[in-house]
Amino acid sequence: MSNDRIVLLDGTNITLESSQGMNALNVRAGSISAACALWEKFTPEKLKQVNVMNQDDVTVGKYTDMVLDHIEGRDNEDGSVQITFSLRSKTAEELLTERIIALETGQQAQDTMIEGMSEELTSAQMALTENYEMLEELSGTKA
Repeated sequence: MSNDRIVLLDGTNITLESSQGMNALNVRAGSISAACALWEKFTPEKLKQVNVMNQDDVTVGKYTDMVLDHIEGRDNEDGSVQITFSLRSKTAEELLTERIIALETGQQAQDTMIEGMSEELTSAQMALTENYEMLEELSGTKA
């Protein structure tokens, strides 16, 4: 995969020195701070979609729901850092957990909206009751 690159969801391009699959993406960073900055790009949001592009700019792999499993780094004599990023697909359990969290969040928002509507309905019912009683008094039909 010499000169191939990965493209994260946000369009971040990372040039690979070599690769042995998604679990061994080898990258050279110019310094320790550059290596740290590169590491910070591997966020859960950006790893929702990862494309592998070859040197001819052709997509040779598309991956979704990836996770940064681990990284390994080694300082080089010239001050650069050799980093190996290991990505993996999310497990079924991780995907289900995300779905449950999303459903619970949606349910909480829905519950809040229903509670607000209930309060508005109660206020409207009370106002109607007061108006009805006032009309009864005015018409003299109240017992």
